[in-house]
Amino acid sequence: MRFISTLDRIVPYEPGAPIEHVMRRYGLEEVVKLASNEFPLPPFEAVKRAVVAALDDLNRYPDGSSLTLREALAAHYDRDPEGVAIGNGSCELLMLLADVLLEPGDEVVFADPSFLVYTDICLTHAARTVRVPLSDFAHDLDALAAAVSDRTRMLIVCNPNNPTGTYVAAEGIAQLVERVPDDVLIVLDEAYNEFVTAPDAQDTLAIEREHDNVCILRTFSKIYGLCGLRVGYGLCSPDVKAALDKVRQPFNVNHLAQVAATEALKHQDEVEERRRLNAHVRGYLAERLAAAGRASVPSEANFTLVDVHDVCPSGVAVCLRLMELGAIVRDGNQLGCPGWARVSIGTREEVDFFLDKLSAVGAGG
Repeated sequence: MRFISTLDRIVPYEPGAPIEHVMRRYGLEEVVKLASNEFPLPPFEAVKRAVVAALDDLNRYPDGSSLTLREALAAHYDRDPEGVAIGNGSCELLMLLADVLLEPGDEVVFADPSFLVYTDICLTHAARTVRVPLSDFAHDLDALAAAVSDRTRMLIVCNPNNPTGTYVAAEGIAQLVERVPDDVLIVLDEAYNEFVTAPDAQDTLAIEREHDNVCILRTFSKIYGLCGLRVGYGLCSPDVKAALDKVRQPFNVNHLAQVAATEALKHQDEVEERRRLNAHVRGYLAERLAAAGRASVPSEANFTLVDVHDVCPSGVAVCLRLMELGAIVRDGNQLGCPGWARVSIGTREEVDFFLDKLSAVGAGG
């Protein structure tokens, strides 16, 4: 079989191991998964009821334009529905943006390390990755702007950044946008935006409104607890939305996902409650780690980078041993952060479980 020439350079995305698989493999009765940045609570009760009520409609194709969901998002953000794009998770929208923007030899600028999919979309389009090293785990906005060339088609800012959790203030984003040419699409990947407690967390919305070359990506997978249904959205100019419509597959977002997301959007009081809960447990984890003399990176997301340099010869060994004990976390070596582990914010009980197992590994357990 003859595949595309860049396929050998693409590493398949490796999600966190399923809980059931780890329980069977290691003979465990309790396993905590803190590897995939999932929210630890299920969907809102009203969302579950809406999904159940929609089951009888599964013999029909979903709304191919996701109109009801787009109208709900448009009302939520006070904008025109033609400036809202819907995808099978925000990852699909990243891939579609690459489809409409990238040709061989074009460039995409983004931080290093950042979300692994950015590299993949470049490889599949024979585009060049321009990686700008983080500064103290955070985006170096001056270096990002300086890296833009006449071949740059996209500049991506993951904010908060995955895998470091660091946050860039909206003022810095605004200054970056002013320094980038209008023919470069600036993608603000804000998958973790709802977890941010900084007061300017929504100020990028005004930036996007004022610049046709800015696109904001968000998702229902995280704080809304809808990972299993895969629905994300982009806030963008009508021209960008129209371009995405030309290359997406028909009926790209399933019916239950549209129903669930539309209902979830109505419950912003519960979103706020989850934001407070995440921030509380995130702070608790950082305090416990600091008390044990272990460093972590200050985060505005629902995960934290934890220093494990001293525990085992490599982060791989640490994470493997933790998994054997029932605590599934993400190996930083796979994410460009050797010697660190990315730990999702679960419940307080799940965090305590992880800390106990980390202590055991550190003691040679």
